[in-house]
Amino acid sequence: MRVLIATPWFPSPGHSGSGIFNLRDAQLLARRDEVRVLHLIRPDWVAEAESEAEVEGIPVTRVPFSAGDPRTWPGARRAIRGALRDAELLHTMAFPALLPFAGLRVRQPWVHTEHWSGVGDAASGSMGLAGRALRSRLGAPDEVVAVSEALAAAIAPRARRAPHVIGNAVPFPADGRISRSVTAGAPLRLVAVGGIAAHKGPLLAVETVAELLRRGVDVELRWIGEGAQRAEVEARVAALSLGARVRLLGQLERRALEDELLGASAFLLPTEGETFGVALAEALACGLPVVASGVGGHVAMLDGFEAARVVGRDARELADAVLAVLDGDDEDRRRATVDLARERFSEEARASAYTEVYAAAERAVRGDYS
Repeated sequence: MRVLIATPWFPSPGHSGSGIFNLRDAQLLARRDEVRVLHLIRPDWVAEAESEAEVEGIPVTRVPFSAGDPRTWPGARRAIRGALRDAELLHTMAFPALLPFAGLRVRQPWVHTEHWSGVGDAASGSMGLAGRALRSRLGAPDEVVAVSEALAAAIAPRARRAPHVIGNAVPFPADGRISRSVTAGAPLRLVAVGGIAAHKGPLLAVETVAELLRRGVDVELRWIGEGAQRAEVEARVAALSLGARVRLLGQLERRALEDELLGASAFLLPTEGETFGVALAEALACGLPVVASGVGGHVAMLDGFEAARVVGRDARELADAVLAVLDGDDEDRRRATVDLARERFSEEARASAYTEVYAAAERAVRGDYS
């Protein structure tokens, strides 16, 4: 089947981490179907990606689009119309992808996958124009997929039918490596992956390092990611004299990211909330003990993992949790963490689930809702 994926969130040369979960879904779907991606790319990112026709084997066409700039919408609609002529199924990914479809008639079966944690606020009407657009557009696709139960509950009142729940793809080290348990007396290396933004909690992570040091724990933090709060975090690190203890590593390519996870003692993310929690799941896939905070889909995702804790957004609680997940840490528990992660995040189960969703969308177009 010829599948057209339309999404504003997809990797490009200068932003390799953007929408990486959508690339992974495209690769999963391409195992069975002929997949093409229409990337509704930010206008200021177009130049960096003009010469790129594929991303890791997936054909991609870049079209300038900004949800906040209606001047870009006509061009996006024209590109969508042209791409749909050769498509047998449309798969939009992430809420902004729905916006340029306003006024377009889609005759193909239409599946939408939602990742955006803000959907709940928008659906409740607390986000003005975005909320009104969401309420009108989420009912357009034949079938809707959410990446967590919490997100599915937020979407349900606006979707045609009850949303399906299919979690994000979670990569595992290709060579089967897992992280090593902490040796008694060895320094602790904490790793975090996420944007340097307030909702991810980088300042709290720095405060947690300071709290652990006050308790006599030899600890360092390595934060992977970039963001607007970097200067503020650097200033706090300097104020606490933690320059030798905290490293902001920026964006890393996949292999380097994996090496950081495998070389860490534990994973720490003092987030406000996650839709699914891909970074947390990737840490578990490496056998790492995980400490997080906040509310959202990651809470259910972490449930059942002995080496995981979700606590309040407080440096003392986070420090307590770090020490708790490392208490009794050994190779067997890390291996058990990886085994449970493989069971929870099975690619085979995800592929089967999407096959069922596509079949449901095809039945809906035929008027068969059985």
